[in-house]
Amino acid sequence: MNPLPHNQTGDPRRQAHPSQLWTNMLESNDFPTDEACATLIAYFQFPHIRDRLMADIPGINEPPQHILFAITETAPQWSRIEWAQQLLIHAYTRTSPQHAAPILTTIGYINWWEGRGSKAHQYMQLALDTDPGYRFARLTDHMLGAGIIAGWNTNKNTAYKTRLDMPLRTCNMIRTNIHPKARPQASID
Repeated sequence: MNPLPHNQTGDPRRQAHPSQLWTNMLESNDFPTDEACATLIAYFQFPHIRDRLMADIPGINEPPQHILFAITETAPQWSRIEWAQQLLIHAYTRTSPQHAAPILTTIGYINWWEGRGSKAHQYMQLALDTDPGYRFARLTDHMLGAGIIAGWNTNKNTAYKTRLDMPLRTCNMIRTNIHPKARPQASID
C-alpha cells in the first residue's frame, strides 16, 4: 500500500506516486516549495524510487535501464535535464548532510549524461564525503574512472550540445530570441 495516498489539495506528501511529484516539478517553471523539496529528498533515499525518478529526468519513454545508461534510440530532452539539475541543486541546498548523497550522486550522473566526466567525478566525491558508504556513488565513480562514456554522447544526434557546439547561425537566433533588441552581427558561416 502506498503510504502517500493521492488527494486533490496539491500537498506534495500526498501525491499518488513519487514520479508524479517529480514530473510536476520538471514540468513547472518555478522552484518547488521547501516542503516539496523535503518530500523529493525523502524519495531519493530509496534506491528503487531514486532509479525511477532518475529515469524520468530525460522525458523519454524507453526502458529505465536504457535511460540510466544513456543507450536509448530517442534523444533526451536536454533542456529538461538541465532543469532537473537546477531543481536538484535547489533541493540539495535544503537537505541535511546525512541525506545529501543521493541528490549529489544524481547531479553527478546528470553531468555524466552531458559528457562532463570530471565534473561528475567531483559530485561523486562530494556524495562520498557526506556518506562514505553510499554504494551508488562509489559504483558510479568506478564507472567514471573506467572511462565509460554515456551512450548518448557517442551519437551526434543524441549527444548533449552546449551553445559553443552550435553553429553560429543557431547561436545568433538564440541570442536574438533571448534579447530581442540584440541583432546578430555579420555571420561568417
